[in-house]
Amino acid sequence: MLIREEPATELTVATRILARAGALAPDGRVAVVVGSDVLYLAARATSPHTMTPYDIAALHVADGAVLFGDPPDDAERYREALRRSPDARAAALAADGTLVTAPSLRACVAALLGTSWDDAESEARAAGALIGAYPLPG
Repeated sequence: MLIREEPATELTVATRILARAGALAPDGRVAVVVGSDVLYLAARATSPHTMTPYDIAALHVADGAVLFGDPPDDAERYREALRRSPDARAAALAADGTLVTAPSLRACVAALLGTSWDDAESEARAAGALIGAYPLPG
C-alpha cells in the first residue's frame, strides 16, 4: 500500500501542533480516516514531537487489518472511536485522557486548542516545532 503524502503530512502537522501545545496525553496520538475506510496514525514508537510523514501506520477501519507499517498497541482505541462516530474523520487523545473526535484534523486541533488551525500552525512553525514535518522535495 502506498501512503498518500498529503494526508500523511497533515496528520504529522496536526500531531506536532498538539504535541508542542501539550494537548496530547503522554501516550496520545492523532488518527485520521483517509478515503472511505483507511485509518492513518503514528506508527509504534513514534514520538509526536518528531513524527514525520514517513512514520505512518495504516489500518482498515472496518476490520482493523494492518495495511501498512507497525501500528501502536492502542490503535484499536482510535479505530473504534471513529467507527462509533460516523461523522468523525479524526481523533486525538487529549492530555486529560479524553478521546476527542471531529469531522477533520483541523477541527480536532481547533477543539483541543480552542484556536484556529491557521493560528496553531503559525505558532508551531514560529517555535520550530514543524521542522522536518514536511516530506523532502523530489
